[in-house]
Amino acid sequence: MTSKDFTDPVEGFLDVYGRATDDLLGATVLRAPGVFEGERQFIQFADRDYDVDRHWAFKIKREQCALIVVDLQEDFVNPKNPMCVPEAYRQIPRVKRTIEACRSLGVPVIYSAHNIASDCCADFYEFWEPIAAGAIKEGTAGADIYHEIYPRPDERVIRVKHAYDSFAGTDLDYVLRDRDVKTVIICGTLTNFCCESTARTAYFLNYHVVFGSDINASDNAFAHEATIRTMRRGFARVLDHEAIIDILANGDRIHDEAQRERQRRKAGASVGAAR
Repeated sequence: MTSKDFTDPVEGFLDVYGRATDDLLGATVLRAPGVFEGERQFIQFADRDYDVDRHWAFKIKREQCALIVVDLQEDFVNPKNPMCVPEAYRQIPRVKRTIEACRSLGVPVIYSAHNIASDCCADFYEFWEPIAAGAIKEGTAGADIYHEIYPRPDERVIRVKHAYDSFAGTDLDYVLRDRDVKTVIICGTLTNFCCESTARTAYFLNYHVVFGSDINASDNAFAHEATIRTMRRGFARVLDHEAIIDILANGDRIHDEAQRERQRRKAGASVGAAR
């Protein structure tokens, strides 16, 4: 199956679902006054809505944050190793700056390391040939954290991680709650596998989620962007690493302005409705 062309969101929708234009619901059936009239406008509205930042959703408070560095391991980052993600390798300087900023500001840094062995491989050997051949094998150097961002002795590393999700079968939730963490900042690789899975579970466990737009890497730009758009619409505040560092250091002015702007829009809508 080849990737679809979503240059036109309506045509892309019809292509994916095997529908014709005549199948779309009309305005007499599907409408939200002032938002969309009919399914064509509904699809266009939804497409735009995936690009709307929800910075008003929650305020990032430094004392309640932890940085989770997801699976930035030798086998996934080092260009000499079998499952290297080139963009993850290129993002290491940004990740390193984010880690160092968190350390200097007293924000906990927690690492996860994906490890696979024959008795805890599920279907990984079937889906990923390099893993079947020994990549990220439990106890090997390739499964260790990438050397340029190696944890300090006092930093927690979640090494018993046998799934995409850093929470699944691990003590990550206990570690976070013990530190009174309310907001997790996600960086790592792959954006659309381990990072997204970790972010989703964090949200399901009632953590606030911050997802780094330029410190999460995948092997496919389309897949990365799909995750970013999904995170933005319903799971996380999406911010680049410089904005994250600035908020941790200087306070969340982006949230405050987003809240004010949202209130202005609501007030304007109320006046319009009254007329």
